[in-house]
Order: sequence, then structure tokens, then C-alpha cells
Amino acid sequence: MDHTEMARTESAFREVNEAIATTASRFDADETDFVCECADPDCADRMTVELDDYEEVRAKPTRFLLAPGHGEPTVERVVERTEEFDVVEKVAPAAAEVARALNPRAA
Repeated sequence: MDHTEMARTESAFREVNEAIATTASRFDADETDFVCECADPDCADRMTVELDDYEEVRAKPTRFLLAPGHGEPTVERVVERTEEFDVVEKVAPAAAEVARALNPRAA
């Protein structure tokens, strides 16, 4: 899988999490379960994350929320680690470009 395809897969999971966050906000939840936004299209891992933390990740279009250890060092670097999740940032130029282009909050 090349860097562009990896970024597309992660961006698709990000879209799912955007819908989850919207629903959780409607119910005034403080936290919810999000899907791992890693490049593995078969990954079904979930992480419980506070909505404020999720919003911090979404503030940068090249950052993604992953289950611990699911990062791909050739494409992204871990910028934050917790027991529940890792936050990664795209460092491969092609992957970062795709992540920005597919950012659901870019409008």
C-alpha cells in the first residue's frame, strides 16, 4: 500500500469518527468510542476518547487518532501517546497532502 492509499484509508476512518463525534455531541456526552484511524482497512479497534481530546486532534488536518502501536513510521510520527490512543501526524508529503485535501472540516 503506498502513502497516498494509506492516507485515503485513514481519511475514510476520520469521516466515520466525525459522524460519531457529531452524534455524541448531540447527546451531551463527554467521551465516546471512536474507531482507529490507521491505514489497515480491516482494523476494527475502538478507543474511548474525551470529545475535547478528539477536537484537539481534529484541529490539525494532518493528525489522526490511532490505537496504540498502529502507526506507520514511514508515513507518520507519534506526537502524543496515552494509554487509550496515539495521535499521529503525517510526515510523508504525499500522505499529508491527501489528508489536507480530504479534511472534512476544510470548508
